[in-house]
Amino acid sequence: MPDIKLGTTAITDVRVGSTLIKEVRRGGTLVWVRSSIADFFDRDDADTMGSAWTAVGSPEYSLGVENGYARVRIPEGQLGGVFSLSISRAFFNTSALSGDNGYVECRPMSLGSSASIASPIDGYRTQVFGRVSTSGFTNGVGIEMTAGHMWICRRVSGTDARMSDGGTFQAGDQLRLTFTGNVHTLTRNGRVATTWTDSSNTVGTGSGNRRLGIRGDGAKDLLGPRRFSPALDYVVMG
Repeated sequence: MPDIKLGTTAITDVRVGSTLIKEVRRGGTLVWVRSSIADFFDRDDADTMGSAWTAVGSPEYSLGVENGYARVRIPEGQLGGVFSLSISRAFFNTSALSGDNGYVECRPMSLGSSASIASPIDGYRTQVFGRVSTSGFTNGVGIEMTAGHMWICRRVSGTDARMSDGGTFQAGDQLRLTFTGNVHTLTRNGRVATTWTDSSNTVGTGSGNRRLGIRGDGAKDLLGPRRFSPALDYVVMG
């Protein structure tokens, strides 16, 4: 994440009186966060997410960094085809939440492609999960974004499901999912979009389910354009 510095010294503790400041924003844009579970993708382009992330599965094309955003990296000039959809997942491996409650936040910088022949039903999905399991990314709860629409979603035993419709989003919106017990609240630019109560406690909790994770999709139409799920400017969990 970008440092805030006094001269050459990084500032790690900001207070107003005795109150600890946890975030610094410029307008609606998060520019600094105290949490160590964050990535602003402010580095050179790469075909992987880097050492702080553990990739799950072996898609043809994986999540990486391009122009300061995270998205699936599909090179130009590919032929493509009907079965070219790449679904890529990774979880943040350097730190995790100390408890079950918290939030995940992200800033999508594109709406994402609509459904096409390679992904004819759901379109191209970006997901930002909290409560991710380290055992193969089989569980989690988070935000799903597809072609300018968003939902609260969950992942249980390796199966994704949309749990509550949050309506539309625009590129540059700040999206946050807060999870407290079994209550999950999705906000867009600080305003509540939807809530979901996991009354059956289906989302995993405990020390093995406290990671940050993301999913991205990409494909190349046969003799046509490349398609991508929404690109992310940053992700954070706290």
